[in-house]
Amino acid sequence: MSGSAKRLVVTVAADGTVSAVTEGIHGPKCLNYIAVLEDLLEAQTVHSEYTSDYHRVSGTVANRQEQHDGR
Repeated sequence: MSGSAKRLVVTVAADGTVSAVTEGIHGPKCLNYIAVLEDLLEAQTVHSEYTSDYHRVSGTVANRQEQHDGR
C-alpha cells in the first residue's frame, strides 16, 4: 500500500456484526471516519482500539536548530 493511501476496511460478519479498521490515516483524524460509519449504519461503536497508524506522524517534520550566544 502506498504511503498516501487512506482506507476504511469494513467487514460484515454472518451475524450482522460490523467491524472496521482505518489504514493510512494518522492521528486522531481516524476517529472522524468511524463517526461517519456510525452515522451511515445508525450504530454505535462497542469496542475500539488504536492501530499503529494512530501514533504515526503524517506530513513533514521540520528540523529546527537554534543558536544561543551563551548568556
